[in-house]
Amino acid sequence: MINASHAGACALVLACTATVANAAQYDSPKTLLMKAIDAPDGKASGEIVGPVAERFRQATGSSAPVLAEVSTIKSFQQEGCKRLQLRLRQGDVTDKEGRRGEIAFTYDFNLCRDGTPPTEGMDLGRVGEVLRSRDLAR
Repeated sequence: MINASHAGACALVLACTATVANAAQYDSPKTLLMKAIDAPDGKASGEIVGPVAERFRQATGSSAPVLAEVSTIKSFQQEGCKRLQLRLRQGDVTDKEGRRGEIAFTYDFNLCRDGTPPTEGMDLGRVGEVLRSRDLAR
């Protein structure tokens, strides 16, 4: 017999499963970062598949999907450049105490549509000095 709390839990599981099943799939989080730069709401999300997801699964020991969410933290004055936050998460991961749950990693990036970092706030003269000194050291 299913009581109201069981029915609610079942509905939640089905909703989460449907969300994962309908999530767009991407070989790399970079694609989602680029999509978020151009998204009207500054967000993008989906399931990561392929080699990146496989390395994630090997590290966590979970076969659950690897989900990614990107949100815009800041827009730079430089066209097509944003500060983005990437959150990678995976469920059904066992912790040191043997409990199963979700694991999540969050990364922040300053990124432009062309794949380079924004120059806003950079001292380009100093960057040139550092690069020249590294070339001379080789």
